Amino acid sequence: MLALDWRTVLFQIINFAVLVVILNYLVFRPLRRKLNERSGDVANALQNARDQEAEAVQLRATWESRMAEIELEREDILSQAKRQAEARTAELYRETRQRLDLITEQMRRDVQRQRSEVVSEHFDEMLDTIIELSANVVQSVTTRRAHDDLVNNLLAQVYQMPQDQVDAYRRVMAGRMPTAFVTTPVTLSPEQTRNLTDTVSSLADRRIELQVSVDPALIAGIQVRLGDRLLDNSIRNQLGRVRSRVSQELVEHLSLEERDAG
Repeated sequence: MLALDWRTVLFQIINFAVLVVILNYLVFRPLRRKLNERSGDVANALQNARDQEAEAVQLRATWESRMAEIELEREDILSQAKRQAEARTAELYRETRQRLDLITEQMRRDVQRQRSEVVSEHFDEMLDTIIELSANVVQSVTTRRAHDDLVNNLLAQVYQMPQDQVDAYRRVMAGRMPTAFVTTPVTLSPEQTRNLTDTVSSLADRRIELQVSVDPALIAGIQVRLGDRLLDNSIRNQLGRVRSRVSQELVEHLSLEERDAG
């Protein structure tokens, strides 16, 4: 039978317990503390990463929303500016016509107070002054958009021209140099130059070269001379037609007054 030395066993147990206490104090406890700290740091880092990711997503959503708002604002501003320009142009034409009507009415009243020969002698000069004043007002508010619209309108008129008029243009250009003399108040864009070249070439049924000159007096629009024929869709021409109409009305009025007086 194996004899045990209980004192030795007890001593070894005590030594093991002391060793465990020492290891726990010197090794395991600091190690657990370090592991807990490291776990906390990792958890904090993960939480910060999640927070930053959420913040980034929110910032991106905010940025995309703002960009969409800016695009809508830009389109709204452009649309509003276009509407205002078109409305201002239409208003300007109405005001010009109203002014001419008022001036014409005043001139008619003057005709009634003055002798017919005095009015007949001076009303052309008066009309010229009125037209020039109106031209200055129109020129001060006319936009490039209004000019471009008049150019496009002339091109559309050419393509809608009756066949007999087209034939007349082609007969005129048959024996002439293939050149169209173009007058414009501002320089034509490359696209406008190409479109105008194609249009007059189609009208003449041959390749036509453009000889372009700039004359700000036209205010807006364009004049195209082919041979002895003139295509004119300028504001200056429109004012001229207004002047002719007013002059004719005055002449008719004077004629009626002279006939009534007779």
